[in-house]
Amino acid sequence: MLVALKNIILKHWRGDYSLGFAYWIIGVGLTVAVSIGVAITNEFVSSYAVSSSLFGSILVLLCSLIVPLTIWQLVGIWRSAKYHTSEGGRLLWANTAKVMVVLAAIRAVLDFTAIGIPQFKEGVDLMSNGDMVGDFELRVLNQGTELELIGSMPFGTTESVREVVKQYPSVQVIHLNSKGGRVSEAVKLYEFIQQQQFDTYVASECSSACTLAFMGGNKRYLSKRGILGFHSASLPTQSSENLAQLNDEFKRIYRRHGVSEQFIRHAVGVDGASMWYPGHIELIASRVVDEIVESERFASSNATPQLQKSWQPEHLQQAPDDALVRYWQSVVDNLNYLNFTNSQQCVQYLFPEWFDSALALETVLPTNLYATHRRAIEQVIETTDLQADYKAVFGSTPVLANNMLDNISRDNPNYRNIIADSESYRAQPKLLCTAWITLYESALRQETIAQQAAVLRYLAYDE
Repeated sequence: MLVALKNIILKHWRGDYSLGFAYWIIGVGLTVAVSIGVAITNEFVSSYAVSSSLFGSILVLLCSLIVPLTIWQLVGIWRSAKYHTSEGGRLLWANTAKVMVVLAAIRAVLDFTAIGIPQFKEGVDLMSNGDMVGDFELRVLNQGTELELIGSMPFGTTESVREVVKQYPSVQVIHLNSKGGRVSEAVKLYEFIQQQQFDTYVASECSSACTLAFMGGNKRYLSKRGILGFHSASLPTQSSENLAQLNDEFKRIYRRHGVSEQFIRHAVGVDGASMWYPGHIELIASRVVDEIVESERFASSNATPQLQKSWQPEHLQQAPDDALVRYWQSVVDNLNYLNFTNSQQCVQYLFPEWFDSALALETVLPTNLYATHRRAIEQVIETTDLQADYKAVFGSTPVLANNMLDNISRDNPNYRNIIADSESYRAQPKLLCTAWITLYESALRQETIAQQAAVLRYLAYDE
């Protein structure tokens, strides 16, 4: 067997086969056979929980075999074409075969540069370091009816989920709290979720490839504290052609579930190094999410929500009165503390648009103040049902706010000017912050919670 194979290899390499056999059988036929073999290997890898090191070994092996195989095929065909006329063959077919060999060689070099080298490097990395995407954990919740995934989506994620579901066949909802991972794994998980007809739910964040798995839900739920993040496919070892294929996979799945074309274009148009977090209203309108729910709707998650990303300007208009007032009370407490300790930080908190980045409150506030503020934000988010068609109606509130400013001006004549033209007072941070604190404290001293909330909404209104 080995001797016969060696003879075939040598005979083709020397160009001893007829041009027809070399071109159609060894050239075209073997290429088709290899393509089928790669597809079967890919199906094997996709169907079983293959370790990252084994997957890397397969990538390295395939890349290492395909390069010499391609060279062997092309050299043998070229030599067969060279000898074709001496054996009575037509010059036209010989020259045509040589042209095809040159074109195939150019295509092989381009493919190897764009696809082969990146995949070879990825294979080596997987063999040496394992899957760098990260790990994940699975938790069974609510008496076995819910399953939570927290972490990344490396190779083998779906198979692990499948094994847990075998042990807990009563699972109906899968929590997805992940910043993404392997697109191939996300697609496999999407298909498994569809097959099982699970509902999907996000308590904190589901971004990048995770959104593909999320779309598999029979019903798709998002916590009021939750966020979904979207961007174009981006992996350091992928060619532009591969990335286009990955983006096509995103589009295919989104379209299957009726997501609006405008949303899809925006989602895959975001640079891979960035992330787009659309608001809850847009997610509902674009048919990405079926329902925004309070966190108590499902079992408690171990994932920590990023409230600053789920917070939206609409909350300051649509929140219930008591939650809104409690939020602004915490803001005033924060402002007073910052104005006492570092008035420049107070200004940064009030006007983040003036600075390169927003103030990281958790790093500058005492633990008790920050915890109170976080609880106030959580309550606003949880108790607000954001409405797309909300219209602000202030009635007599502007009169009330103007009377409040008149009262402030009697004691502090320049505060009205400071509030109206704050940027002119950036060089006086203590004075600037004190004026705004006085304004908010005056709003919080109105006779009723309803009046307090009305004035605060008016002050925060941005046309």
